[in-house]
Amino acid sequence: MNTEYDCLNDPSIYNREYFQKRESIKDFQIEIELLLRLLELEPGLKVLEIGCGSGLLLSILENKGCIPYGIDISEDALEIARKRVKSGEVYAAGATNTPFEDSSFDRLVANHLIEHLPDLDHALPEWKRVLKPGGILAFCTPNKLYPDKLIFDDPGHLRYYDTRELGAILEAAGFAVVENFTVFPHLGLRALSVKLGVPLYRLFKNMPYFRYRGRSVLISASLKRN
Repeated sequence: MNTEYDCLNDPSIYNREYFQKRESIKDFQIEIELLLRLLELEPGLKVLEIGCGSGLLLSILENKGCIPYGIDISEDALEIARKRVKSGEVYAAGATNTPFEDSSFDRLVANHLIEHLPDLDHALPEWKRVLKPGGILAFCTPNKLYPDKLIFDDPGHLRYYDTRELGAILEAAGFAVVENFTVFPHLGLRALSVKLGVPLYRLFKNMPYFRYRGRSVLISASLKRN
């Protein structure tokens, strides 16, 4: 069982060494790049990250000219994030009760966060509240259809989704899905999936079989205007 992720659910635990190692892994870096593309960023946009951790994504957003805001339940993580981010702000808060006014943000992003929530439906109304009409949200989360279930064997994970489920949930909540796909195919053996499936993810991304069975789901959606 993988216990490295316990710190994502228990604010008293923050494994700094784990997060530093995580940020250096190629598949994590690819997921960040894809999330940035899905967000359709422009300088000056206000972007909220739910579950910002130690602030890596916030610092990248800042370097792109955006105004980054983040929330997390770990004060230890937020202490690091505050040192990384100069133009935005980070707060200790949960995913369903943020300290922001209505329509505060142009973009909202959550990277490997929604699998730690018991029910995305409970969080989406709050995220809709703080997102401007026409604003974009983007998620990255483990794919329920990925064949190697042991890679997700984590006590902190409460619910997994596939592309169909995520799309339906967002549409029902008042969002219009823009992109919805998976990356990092399963190639029979875990070592082979990492050695070839990660660096060559583009090759497999649009193949009919692999498109919906990759390890990570990436989805973006815009908030429908009334």
